[in-house]
Amino acid sequence: MNRGIGSAGKTGFRRQGARVVAVGALGTAAAVLAVTPAFAKGDVVLNASPGTVRAGHTVHVTGHGASDAVRFAKLCAQERTGTRGGWHTVACGRITEIGGNDAKVDAKIKVTRRGVVQFRGVLYGVDGPRGGHPHADMSTPVRTVHVR
Repeated sequence: MNRGIGSAGKTGFRRQGARVVAVGALGTAAAVLAVTPAFAKGDVVLNASPGTVRAGHTVHVTGHGASDAVRFAKLCAQERTGTRGGWHTVACGRITEIGGNDAKVDAKIKVTRRGVVQFRGVLYGVDGPRGGHPHADMSTPVRTVHVR
């Protein structure tokens, strides 16, 4: 009597099927991890004080920051009059090698018009210690100063 594949034969097929499923799952997980973008870590802070100032006086703008997405960076302070419109760079710090040091900016900016002036910091990655091809890596939240 030939019974064909018995219960022992079915167990072998089940084990082989389980192996195929496990290998397929690992392959899919590896492909997903390879395609998923990595996000850089970093932090940039900018302060502008005082919050209210008279026209013709200065606002002290300081900031620092770093990002693991760049090796060399510089931090710049940008300003705009009002709450809309273009940003203009008003001061930049030195180029710093990111690792143990943060990029910094420290400037005193004279405000001349009444109303609202906004400041933000932008961390630029550069090609080397002497600069070259800056690209914006991250920016800070906007800081608003009221000018009377």
